Amino acid sequence: MLDQQSKLLTTQQQIATGKRILNPSDDPAGISNIIGLQQSLKSTEQFQENIGIARSRLSLEENTLGGLTDSLNRIRELAVQGNNSSLENEDRFTVAIEMRQQLDEILNLSNTRDSNGEYIFSGFQGKTQPFSVSPAGDYSYNGDDGQRFLQIGLSRQIAETDSGTEVFRAVRNGNGTFTTLDNQLNTGSGVIDPGSVTNPSLIDGDTYNLSYLKSTAATGVLNFGDNPATADNLGYTLQINGSTVYTTNEADPTPVNTLAGLAAEINDDAGTTGVRAYVDSGVLYLANTSPTATPITVTESMSGASDGELDGLTGYFGSNLTGTTTPSRTTTLSSEADFYLVEDSAGNVETSGTYQEGGLIAFNGMQTNVRGTPNVGDAISISPSRNQDIFNTIRNLSVMMENASASTPADQARLNNAVNRFFVAIDNGMANINQIRAQVGSRLNALDSQESLNTGAILGLKTTISGIEDLDYAEAITRLTQQQTALEAAQQSYVRIQGLSLFNSL
Repeated sequence: MLDQQSKLLTTQQQIATGKRILNPSDDPAGISNIIGLQQSLKSTEQFQENIGIARSRLSLEENTLGGLTDSLNRIRELAVQGNNSSLENEDRFTVAIEMRQQLDEILNLSNTRDSNGEYIFSGFQGKTQPFSVSPAGDYSYNGDDGQRFLQIGLSRQIAETDSGTEVFRAVRNGNGTFTTLDNQLNTGSGVIDPGSVTNPSLIDGDTYNLSYLKSTAATGVLNFGDNPATADNLGYTLQINGSTVYTTNEADPTPVNTLAGLAAEINDDAGTTGVRAYVDSGVLYLANTSPTATPITVTESMSGASDGELDGLTGYFGSNLTGTTTPSRTTTLSSEADFYLVEDSAGNVETSGTYQEGGLIAFNGMQTNVRGTPNVGDAISISPSRNQDIFNTIRNLSVMMENASASTPADQARLNNAVNRFFVAIDNGMANINQIRAQVGSRLNALDSQESLNTGAILGLKTTISGIEDLDYAEAITRLTQQQTALEAAQQSYVRIQGLSLFNSL
């Protein structure tokens, strides 16, 4: 009877809880399976929570990048507006003020925090503000390059952040391979194109100097015409910008008589005269060693003449000097350049040619062109691209806008070159941001896909656990009825047996 009561109690508890297994001893093998399945269920449910956290952070990042793109587009519009030569300096200063305001907004976006108060662009340093600006206007990054991941599946992780370096700093200036920079002392109106790559295998990472020269009528031959009837000795002196670079007389057995020799004499004194020479295809070219508005003056003089028109000479630059009436002649070269020269960092010539506005300048797998009118001595640097953060790219342009003047062709050229560099750099920055936005979008799609898989897994696990531990009510109720009947029979038998005695048999 006690055994029947125990079985009935167990069945009643099963019906009350809906569970078939009430104690591990009820089904040791089943309990073992359930424990393993429940661990898998808890892990999968945690994956679902991680997906929610990752979706929240990635959605915040996507919205932040969208706001960043809007600000950059506005700054680009302002750059176009400020590049208009018809603007007054005050108008351009106003443009720069709005650029600064947009820059402040970008700084604010770069320091976005999530719902936990952590900065989303600080890498692993979530509690550290990633970007700051000094009183001098210099921007710095205080985070690291780490990228945080969350487990969203049994064997799948997903990045929930992107570092500030990846978003704001890993942006190549120039065209991404090389950048062009005009000398701020240039006096001409040359505006250089950012250029493009024609053969990546030829690019060696060197820095090149593109400079502009002026052709001369120099022959490289010095001719003395001395009257043999006199006993004088004619002498010749060449001066550039007032400094003597070469002197000789008719008694010299080996005077300079080639363009190359003449160029060497001029270059020996380039530090004094500020002028250098270059020979190409039988033409001598001169250029200022640094940009300057001062024209180059070439003075040839004769000495030692004693008999009027009978003594004379023909100088290197074609000056016909005779007697004592024309002892010297000065030639002033016009400032407009007609020749370009590209040299590497060691001074080796890479290419050269006659300057034509918009004409192709190609060398070592790179090409560019210049529009406008460069002056003699104007120079442009062509160097490998490097990373330049978005903040300083915008700051540099705003400073240019604040101080720029378009009152002269040279001023306008400087502004045009600065804006051209900005367009290329900011377009690279926007392309980088768009790429990261695309990555964020693909991660969000991956979260949706994994969430669906996890939901299916959770349902499967719960179904399996239910199949092991849940009660079959129909079977349990039938069993309960049988157990109740058996218990009642046992109780009745017990009562009857308990009432029997020996006297009943007498």
